[in-house]
Amino acid sequence: MLTIQQLEHNKTKFIETNKKYNIMTKELLDFLGDNLYISPASTRLSMVGCYPGGLLNHIIKACKYAIKVNEILPEFLKQPIPTIVKVVFLSQIGKVFMFCITENEYNKKQGIMYDFCDDIVRLRIGERSAYYATKYGVQLSEEEYQAILNHDKDEDDKMAKYFSSPLTSIIKWGFELAIMEEKNDIKKK
Repeated sequence: MLTIQQLEHNKTKFIETNKKYNIMTKELLDFLGDNLYISPASTRLSMVGCYPGGLLNHIIKACKYAIKVNEILPEFLKQPIPTIVKVVFLSQIGKVFMFCITENEYNKKQGIMYDFCDDIVRLRIGERSAYYATKYGVQLSEEEYQAILNHDKDEDDKMAKYFSSPLTSIIKWGFELAIMEEKNDIKKK
């Protein structure tokens, strides 16, 4: 769980980052509204970010790690920092309206705090994120679009696995490390 101060800190950090890197259009920000700041990252307590504000918290951590991964790569694989920041933040916006607080007491006892909202068309997170971004005027390069679509694809998707750009791998690693950090934080408590 995040405190009110942590929620506000993450919101401020995002607003500053968005202003610096011009990640989201005004139209996209208006569409997402305050839901961007309070959405969870997952449905279950056993997963990362299953709390109000968990999504933005997770994205901020993933961005930090993706930038650090980029720093250790050879020059020919490095990606521009603004591109990494843009793709990390945009790649998860498909989750913003995806989850609703569960009313089912049995689910709550099982650690399932959110249900999938039934009023949206089922898409993968990357697909919905790319849809929202492009619908609301965000211009994406082919590599940015590919990274948003492929970052959450399964390992058995050969096209995503073998033909993705370095940007996709950097984004994936950033999210993997953010998950590792949060899971280890949970174990410490």
